[in-house]
Amino acid sequence: MPAAQSTTTTPPLAEVTEQAPVRPARRSARAKTLAALLAGVGSGVVLLTIGRGWAHGDVTSPITFKVTATGSQLTGVPYALGLAGLAGALALFAVRKIGRYLVGAVLALAGAGTVYAVADRLSRLDEALHTQAGVEGLGSDTKISGIDNSLWPYLTILGGVILCLAGIYTLARGRTWSGLGSRYEAPAVRAAAGQPVGEVTARDLWDAQGRGSDLTEADVADTADRTE
Repeated sequence: MPAAQSTTTTPPLAEVTEQAPVRPARRSARAKTLAALLAGVGSGVVLLTIGRGWAHGDVTSPITFKVTATGSQLTGVPYALGLAGLAGALALFAVRKIGRYLVGAVLALAGAGTVYAVADRLSRLDEALHTQAGVEGLGSDTKISGIDNSLWPYLTILGGVILCLAGIYTLARGRTWSGLGSRYEAPAVRAAAGQPVGEVTARDLWDAQGRGSDLTEADVADTADRTE
């Protein structure tokens, strides 16, 4: 009788599946980065221009000298809203779903609030400069002429507009954006997204190579353990 031939079973290699939504994920990542960039630029413009000289005038009575006021001396609202916008720009990369809508609303309101605060101060420069003159020790009967504003408050308004647009863009497009990434998600979240927990994807292999590990070898060893 012929000798029985021994058969060995080779553990199957890790199955690499093609990620269909990779390209849409990249588009959503670019859109999210664009929103964060707009929010960061708008907030940066607000924070950089709020400390510049916004208004100036000539005091003619009781003494004669030039009085100036920076944006932060006229109103502290844009500075606070600029910080809120900067925090929102960073939060866009972490929040998901409802949180993203909240961040978008904060960005839009921060931008609109900045525009309103600056426009309100510009419409009342006389009162603002009299207040500043009072801070410098002059009385309420101080007469100020030649009251004018510089270009800086308009740049602050521009920053507020950009910040508001970032918020509106987030509210309109944020529902299609992803979160931190699939490797940071819990297995239940990945399963709910339609991606099996034990399935190795092309992106998983790419990330593993970047970390210096080999998912293929790990999957082979795990398969061998299950067949023993």
